[in-house]
Amino acid sequence: MAGSGDMPTALSEREHFEVLNQVILPVATRGAVRQQRPVVVVVAGQPGAGKTAIADLVQTALDRRGGAVRVGRDLYRAAHQRYAGLLAADVRTAGALVRPDIARWQAAVEDRVRAGRFDAVVESALADPEGFRAASLAYRAAGHRIEVVALATAEALSQLGILDRVLTAGRYVAWDNHDRCAKGMLATLAAIEAEQLADRVTVVRRDGTVVYANESAPGGGWRRRPAAAQAVRGERARPWTAPETAVFRRALAATDRRVHTELAGDDRCLAVQRDSERAAAWSEPVRRIAGPATVPPGVHYHRLSADEHRWIFDELIAPTVLRGAVEREHPRAVYVVGQPGAAKTQAAWMVRRAMRSGTVHLAGDDFKAAHPDYGQLLRTDPRGAGAAIRTDYRAWFTRAEQFVRDRCADVVIEAAPGSADELLDGALRFSEAGYQVELVVLAVRAPDSRLATALRYARALQAGIPARFTTKAGHDRCYRGVSDTVAAAAAHPAVTAVTVIRRDGRALLRQERPAATGRASWALTAERLRPYTDQEAAAFLRLHQGLRRALPQHRAELDGIAALARPLLPAGLQPSPIPASQHAVRLLPVATRASRYDSSSLSRAA
Repeated sequence: MAGSGDMPTALSEREHFEVLNQVILPVATRGAVRQQRPVVVVVAGQPGAGKTAIADLVQTALDRRGGAVRVGRDLYRAAHQRYAGLLAADVRTAGALVRPDIARWQAAVEDRVRAGRFDAVVESALADPEGFRAASLAYRAAGHRIEVVALATAEALSQLGILDRVLTAGRYVAWDNHDRCAKGMLATLAAIEAEQLADRVTVVRRDGTVVYANESAPGGGWRRRPAAAQAVRGERARPWTAPETAVFRRALAATDRRVHTELAGDDRCLAVQRDSERAAAWSEPVRRIAGPATVPPGVHYHRLSADEHRWIFDELIAPTVLRGAVEREHPRAVYVVGQPGAAKTQAAWMVRRAMRSGTVHLAGDDFKAAHPDYGQLLRTDPRGAGAAIRTDYRAWFTRAEQFVRDRCADVVIEAAPGSADELLDGALRFSEAGYQVELVVLAVRAPDSRLATALRYARALQAGIPARFTTKAGHDRCYRGVSDTVAAAAAHPAVTAVTVIRRDGRALLRQERPAATGRASWALTAERLRPYTDQEAAAFLRLHQGLRRALPQHRAELDGIAALARPLLPAGLQPSPIPASQHAVRLLPVATRASRYDSSSLSRAA
């Protein structure tokens, strides 16, 4: 056989056996120990899946029994006398040209393993069911226990792994070979379990995490229902987490840089660059969508892929949050409106109890909790968790509102509007769908609602539960948004009634078919600025002191909340004024005309 030009590729019989007996077999079997019950572990995966790293772990475990033989085609390429020259000539064809010799060497090593009753770790694509049947029969005849460890690696990662190997070791795998191996392993795994060709099958991720394990039962058959192929297929299609997406994106960018800095020649760079583009294409269905961030590195990956976003709504949100919706001839939508910490949830449950059965309750927290990253974000960034997943949970919320409108069901909606338009645009869509729309507005002082957000956070910390802690900026934006919403609702055609209530549920005002009279806005403002009673003030100050002890890292913020409440506290609970100094104070000398600085410059400095 000849390759590029006149270079011969296949070794002569003499060369073949010299390499086998003088190099490959001595190295492979060095330190191997004959076992009474030998074990062969086949580590399987498509090219680039990460077999070598997992095989290293298995080898370490088997070596504790005395020593095991490592079997794999990549181990023998360097021993081929033509391989280096073929690589230099054409990296894409070199592997295929030496494959016949490599396959014969591997078969000879496995024969020696069986004859010597050695433990062995075999790296294999496992793409040929018929080939594994023959190997299983031979190992069983030699008395070996057979175990299979299959890597469930997404094709995007294995394609990127191939590209890294091209850049690092010069070994290339063609696309059709990669795809054929990825598909073929599924068929082989199905055959292994259907025909009991192994004693144990384990499916692992690239990092070694076990996602499936099955073992032969003493009386025959398997201990659990065979599903290795389904486990691999499901893991390959599993939507990535934000960290997984970030790692892949950085690795892809680094590989792109290496392509253009380490490869010589535009043609070669272009040829290899296609592998990078293919890895990116494989990742599209499973990776997260990038979103801009205000802190380094300037991007986050908490946006879900379209498939995962849709699946969560259809399989998690709709069957729970939206279950039990009852169609009504004259449906009603009631918005319970207030800034964070205003006790919207309690008020919403009160309103729902007063409405007809089958009323749906929509609250942002339910949609946030459905996001797979929310729990971890609450632990690492309790003040920014909501903002990081806002795009997804707001999209779910909007879809849930449409779900309710399509069924003409009554609905109670908790709202902390950042602006009047944000809420009233939604109200208009309900009105256009034939709904009677009402607003129930919580009139709560700013210091009370801010202290309530801190209390919610502190209670969750004490219970060991991750919780959000609304920022001052987020609270104040919604605080203003509530005022703007009430003012705009007075003349809005979609709103039929506005009810202003206190935090405890006591009604302050109800205005049917609001007109531009400002009564609702007046009631809201008056309650927000109402001075504390003695009992209210004492309760506020006790809570403030308790939170200062519970949240020492936030004492400055808590003291700022207390300062916000101070003008409304009773005179007897006002802090004492700073006493006037009894000592004479020497005045600073007045600057003379000759001084470099005049009084205006001192004022600016102050």
